[in-house]
Amino acid sequence: MNVSAPYFKIESFGAVDGPGIRLVVFLQGCPLRCIYCHNPESWELKSKLMITPNEIIAKFKRNRNYYRNGGITSSGGEPLIHQEFCLELSKLCHDEKINLAFDTSGANFNKNNISYFQNLIKYKPLWIVDIKHINPKKHKAITGTANQNELQLIKFLEKHKQKYWIRQVLVPGYTDDPMDLKQLGRFIRHLKYLTNFEILPYHKLGLAKYRDLNIINLLVKVNEPSKLAIKKAKQLISA
Repeated sequence: MNVSAPYFKIESFGAVDGPGIRLVVFLQGCPLRCIYCHNPESWELKSKLMITPNEIIAKFKRNRNYYRNGGITSSGGEPLIHQEFCLELSKLCHDEKINLAFDTSGANFNKNNISYFQNLIKYKPLWIVDIKHINPKKHKAITGTANQNELQLIKFLEKHKQKYWIRQVLVPGYTDDPMDLKQLGRFIRHLKYLTNFEILPYHKLGLAKYRDLNIINLLVKVNEPSKLAIKKAKQLISA
């Protein structure tokens, strides 16, 4: 199959996008508009850069010795909107015994494309699911959509006994309310196939991109969370 997808960046030695050192391919296009997104250049589908699953596998193989405990991560944007591409990449990674991870918001998980996700789980990728906010109203305020899709994806992965991670970005004034963090803790406490939970502290590294793209950034005056704030958030979630 000669399917391709638009992308905007490739990291050859990613250390924070799944277990081990990884080749990370950031695909173009995302239906969400998260106010803390550090890759706003990924939102639109258009890109002059295109890549095929076979090209990704070839890039990985050239440096395979460096990826011994890692693999390939498909990130974005929202990678799973590129359905044929992700299915083909999953199949190739499975055949080549390469650990594949999808870093996803679950934004396109719904009852109309369950069969797509059922086909993906046949190849046993690692799922890295980003919970933008556990509160549906606050989720919509910071992303533009409600959170039912990502929560339904997690329930789907649980039902089919798939290994997955969960991540949440800690944004002062937006995702750090103690009641919300406790609710998130109650939600993840009973998940059987969750193998890792991470809090990702908000950072300002993407602010220059907003200026370059003439996009209003609502978090210009928001500070990055302190180490103490991160510690307290973890305590609230695990309490």
